[in-house]
Amino acid sequence: MKCGACVRDCAFRALKSADDGTPKMAYPDKCMRCQHCLAICPVGAVTFDGRKAADSVPTKDLALPSLDEVENWMRARRSVRRFASEDVDRATLDRILASLGNAPTGCNARSLTFTCFPTRAATDRFRAGFISAIEQHRDGTRLLPRWLAIPAIKLRKGGEDMFFRGASGILIVSSDETSPGVTTPREDVTIACAHFEMLANAAGIATCWCGFLNLVQKEVPEILEATVGIRRTTPFYAMLFGRPAVRYARCVQRESYARIDYRE
Repeated sequence: MKCGACVRDCAFRALKSADDGTPKMAYPDKCMRCQHCLAICPVGAVTFDGRKAADSVPTKDLALPSLDEVENWMRARRSVRRFASEDVDRATLDRILASLGNAPTGCNARSLTFTCFPTRAATDRFRAGFISAIEQHRDGTRLLPRWLAIPAIKLRKGGEDMFFRGASGILIVSSDETSPGVTTPREDVTIACAHFEMLANAAGIATCWCGFLNLVQKEVPEILEATVGIRRTTPFYAMLFGRPAVRYARCVQRESYARIDYRE
C-alpha cells in the first residue's frame, strides 16, 4: 500500500520510505526489534525476522478484559502463603512462561532469564540445597543474621517453612545487567513478575512475592550464588506458586490507600 504507517511508527527511525514510497530497513543497527512495523501494517505486508503477519493474533474483535474485570482482579488478588500439595499442570505453566516474552522491558532489551522449579520434588531439592548452603556457611568465620539462621534451623527440624511457605514451585526472574542495551534491569524483573502473577492467577494458580531471597542476596550473596548462580550484582526477584490451599470469600478495600495528586 505504501501507506507509510510502519515508517511513522518506528520509534528509532530504523525504517524509511524509498523514493517510490516502499518502506525499507535503512538503519538496521537502530532497530530495537519491537515488531511495531509488523503489528501496525493494515494489510500484513511486513515480515519481521521470519515472523509473518498471518501467524499473529489479529487485534480486531480480540476478546480483552473490561475495566471492571481488571479492577476486580486487582481487588481479589492475594499473596497466598498456604499451598496445596499437588503440582501445577506443566502444560499450563509452559504456556504462562512462554507468554512472559510479551512482558515489556526497557528499550526492548529482552535480557531476562526465567529459572523455574516447576514441581514439589524440584522445589524440595532446591530447598534442601538452600538449607545445606546456610549450614555450611554457618560453620565459617562469619555469623549468619538471626532472621536467616533461626528459620533455617526450624525448617531443618521439620518446622514451619518461613522461607518458601510450602509452595510447590518457585520462579526466579533475573536480568543480565551486563548485556548491551539493558537500561532498566530491576524494573524489567519486577514487570515480568507482575505479569506472571496476573497470568498465573487467571489459570487458578496462587502466587506469593518472595522478597526474602533478595535479603539473602544483600546479606550473604554467596548462598544464592552456590544454589542458583545468582551473583551479588544480579537483579532478580522470586515468585512462589502452586495450587492454593485457601479460598478468600471476598475482596479487600484499599482504594482509600491511593494518594492522588492531580497537577492541572
